[in-house]
Amino acid sequence: MTNGKILIADDDPVVLESLAIRLKATGYEVLCSKTGQQAVAAAKKHSPDVMLLDINMPSGDGFSVHESVCNLENMKRTPVVYLTGDRSEGVWVEAHSMGAFALVRKPFDTDILLSVIAGAVGESLAAKEVLFRPQLPA
Repeated sequence: MTNGKILIADDDPVVLESLAIRLKATGYEVLCSKTGQQAVAAAKKHSPDVMLLDINMPSGDGFSVHESVCNLENMKRTPVVYLTGDRSEGVWVEAHSMGAFALVRKPFDTDILLSVIAGAVGESLAAKEVLFRPQLPA
């Protein structure tokens, strides 16, 4: 049994691999994508509990990935954590307007990121529990 399914989309192979190793060691099922297009396809196919999206990637940045998948019925309530090295206020404003669960700036403390992910997974699994709990007969 896993703690949840995490989709990581980042074009930096070091970030992608190190996060995947750490998350798997923590008990998460991990899906990895190097481009925005791969991330959208993986999200459609696997319905992750949380998405970690780099903002600046080839063929679809994190914002466009988020926009694409939030239109999918099974992904509307999936928490998104943006990862970025961009320090501009505009990135924070855009992430907030997109309804992101969090924005984590690179370089990041992995323990802090794991705490953010745990919170997002908990929210996602709780939302699924509420959305899909069968109704008891009256």
